[in-house]
Amino acid sequence: MKSINIIWVVMLLSLLFNAANAAEKLTVVFGGKLAPWVLSDTNEGIIIDLLKATMKPLGYEIQPLYLPYARRINAYKTDEVDVVSDMNLNTINEHGLKGYLSDTAYAYENFAFSLHKNNFEFNELKDLKNHSLLSWQDAAIHLGEAYANMANNHSSYSETFDQLVQVKMLFLEKFDVVQMDAHIFDYYRVQIINNRKINAAQQVDRFGLFGASPNGFLFKSEALRNKFNTQLRHLKATGEYQKIFDRYLTLDNANAEQPDKVKAFN
Repeated sequence: MKSINIIWVVMLLSLLFNAANAAEKLTVVFGGKLAPWVLSDTNEGIIIDLLKATMKPLGYEIQPLYLPYARRINAYKTDEVDVVSDMNLNTINEHGLKGYLSDTAYAYENFAFSLHKNNFEFNELKDLKNHSLLSWQDAAIHLGEAYANMANNHSSYSETFDQLVQVKMLFLEKFDVVQMDAHIFDYYRVQIINNRKINAAQQVDRFGLFGASPNGFLFKSEALRNKFNTQLRHLKATGEYQKIFDRYLTLDNANAEQPDKVKAFN
């Protein structure tokens, strides 16, 4: 009888120990077509690794949810998730989101891409109005008033949640221009080249009309947002932050190897 009681005590202590040490689940929604920032097939990528590196030391396990841009907003509004990525004040205000925005965690570097053979010259946003333009979902909200004005007065402007489609449409000459982050463009371009069905090796002009697009995470919990900010500063101070970027972008840049012409905004 005494041995049975000991077994029960050991089992109870084991259960209590496991419960105390189990990581708390944190459900986070990400855009689903953002490689190398988000690699949904492997639950990796710059943004995911950044969040894991900040939250794991606090005892949280990231449960990712991958949705198109518009649907990720709805998932946050309906309390399906605890955190939503790719947030700035423009998007928060436009969608009337409630929560606590983190410090800037990363920034996209957006360019307008066109085929070099077309000899387009874009010096300011309004120059894009004369050419068909495919952008990413919610760009007209996320990138601010000047971009929104251009998009809203553009007769051949479209947006898509699938950024692989953007790159394909440029090289298939379905659109004159695509607007997207340079690393996303390079990543999907390499995939298309390797697939050998579309000629994506031809030279491209890159117009830096938009500048960097800073982004953070929107949390339901203010306390958790504050802890994230503290951990983010620690990552940057130790150099781990830069290592995460280097792990993906160094390889990405090396694979692209395209002699493209980069044109800055005048």
